[in-house]
Amino acid sequence: MLWVLRRLGPQAIVYPGQQQHVRAAIQYLSDGIRLEQIFTHIGWRQHAGQWVYLHAGGALGGALDTLQVDLPSPLQHYHLRQPANARELRKAVCASLHVLSAAPDRISLPLLAGVYRAALGASSFGIFLSGASGVFKSALAAVSQQHFGAGMDASHLPANFASTANALESLAFSVKDALLVVDDFAPQGGRRDGELQSVSERLFRGVGNQQGRSRLGADGQLRKVQMPRGLVLGTGEEVPPGQSIRARMVILELQAGQVDRACLSKCQFAGRAGLLAGSMAGFICWVANQYDAVLERLQRRAHQIRSQGEADAAHARTPTALAELQAGWEIFLAFAQESGAITAVEREGLQDRCLGVMTELAIGQAKYQESSDPALRFLGRLRTALAHGQAYVTDRQGRVPPEPAAWGWQQNAGQRWLPRGIRIGWLAGDDLFLDPERSRDVAQRGPGAVGLEAGASTLRRSLRARGFLQSVDTARQMLTVRRTMIPWPQQPTPQFQFPGQAFQSRRQSL
Repeated sequence: MLWVLRRLGPQAIVYPGQQQHVRAAIQYLSDGIRLEQIFTHIGWRQHAGQWVYLHAGGALGGALDTLQVDLPSPLQHYHLRQPANARELRKAVCASLHVLSAAPDRISLPLLAGVYRAALGASSFGIFLSGASGVFKSALAAVSQQHFGAGMDASHLPANFASTANALESLAFSVKDALLVVDDFAPQGGRRDGELQSVSERLFRGVGNQQGRSRLGADGQLRKVQMPRGLVLGTGEEVPPGQSIRARMVILELQAGQVDRACLSKCQFAGRAGLLAGSMAGFICWVANQYDAVLERLQRRAHQIRSQGEADAAHARTPTALAELQAGWEIFLAFAQESGAITAVEREGLQDRCLGVMTELAIGQAKYQESSDPALRFLGRLRTALAHGQAYVTDRQGRVPPEPAAWGWQQNAGQRWLPRGIRIGWLAGDDLFLDPERSRDVAQRGPGAVGLEAGASTLRRSLRARGFLQSVDTARQMLTVRRTMIPWPQQPTPQFQFPGQAFQSRRQSL
């Protein structure tokens, strides 16, 4: 009953201890109580036996005067309006297709395919558009976002990485069956970078796993889980690190000079005029009339494409993401042809262009997977530590190894070899034995390192999978082996065993 004083003013008096009586009296004396159903999300919903699409202005897909939508303030611009006639619809679809000319196909096609795939249900992947400051990545992302509302230009994007993880989780839950641009992942090399990484990891892991974070309410009861229900498009100057996080993204890298600024300006004008949102509204109304059939078509086609590309994928998740983008794009092209915006020949050409781009992206994703692979990062950081005097290796007796300069040693004025940094291992013939704890500690705090994200067990499994571990202790079912090294330590201790020749021969290639 705290609302009484706040809403009615100081003259409305509720006597001490009478709150429950006031509530009961209001309920007893109130006639004709109106029941309202207010939705606080956008996206598809089945209402009165038909599929409708909710947005800030109400709903698309039928006689929907009774539906009300009340969205959080950052989502108020998710507003769609269906074109008035077939001519306006063709104009809107052509404006949307013109976005393809604003950037190279390997950028614009996945973005536009992601826009229309977003309207077909939740996705188990996100898209990340990376590039240096000033390459117009946020402008391209905004043009994509304006397909869901004319007001969401580059200055009014719905979310950014400066938000808390809880806030982004809530927004990703409310933006159902739509695109959510989260702008500006830009680590600065300071203390806040860890928090920024945590926010991005939680967001994209939730997207990839289709899971939210469970939490308790003030009453000790579990609150409803808020999992992402749309397609997240992130932008930033760097791609969030971590192998598992990158596996949940389709990464697009935009270079300087690749955006056609004149074409981009026309696309921005079309976005502000509501043409892009008009194309999406027309697409949604087209889907609403055949919703179940369209989703069945999406799943069937995605499965067909995925089965063709699994063999060459850098990660098991990559074929699924690219197949869903291609399948969503093909469904949009079917709508575009029916609307009269393109011919059958143009539809086939656009479909083939997208297939070529998806094949190129499948190959390109391997670069990001390898750069975040724990085993490769671990060995790369050890090489850096050895080169910069942060670590060294001895022979099995603790003496100067062959080729000492390559193993962290330096000659003094008297031509004597002296070790630098921390001893991380020993050479025994052609094999290198690394102390697991010391070597990982050096890798975590090496020059330019931001921390080795993988845990110790994950790192060992990755080293084994990559073929870097020469031998394992099968008797103890361990990925470390026991060896006695002199003079330190004096007792057997677990070691990683590496083939020394392979460790050095890969030095340039990795």
